[in-house]
Amino acid sequence: MGLAAAFLTICFSISPVLADDAALSAAPVSPALLERLRAEAPPERPEAKPARLWKASIAILAASAVADAASSWNKRELNPMLAGRDRRFGARGLAIKSLITGGAIGGQLLLVRSNRSAAKPAAIANFGMSGLFTAAAIHNMGNKKAAATLR
Repeated sequence: MGLAAAFLTICFSISPVLADDAALSAAPVSPALLERLRAEAPPERPEAKPARLWKASIAILAASAVADAASSWNKRELNPMLAGRDRRFGARGLAIKSLITGGAIGGQLLLVRSNRSAAKPAAIANFGMSGLFTAAAIHNMGNKKAAATLR
């Protein structure tokens, strides 16, 4: 028996089964059931969890902030807000940088919990801040460590 003959045998042996199923599915539905189905509201679905993209953007933001802080550590700091007494990036700068990043993430967490549609703009903001932190880290890699100053 050839391949074409086997295919035709299978098709014709299944067709009566399909015809019976089609006859069952075409059974009339009562008008009362149709009216009830039209009147009922669809079931409420639970709200979706925050977008995965937003969660990933938080991880990327944290990683870029750590890279920026690590590449700045003990080097001359041009930002007076982050610079210590000796004009180097140290514990003071790390604390301020951590507060900025943690505040942004904490604020977004509260915002996204109350408004799920804010996840996408928050992710865009996180990727923007990550870009700035990454650019600063790349720049810092080219800087030399500050020389120890005598007091």
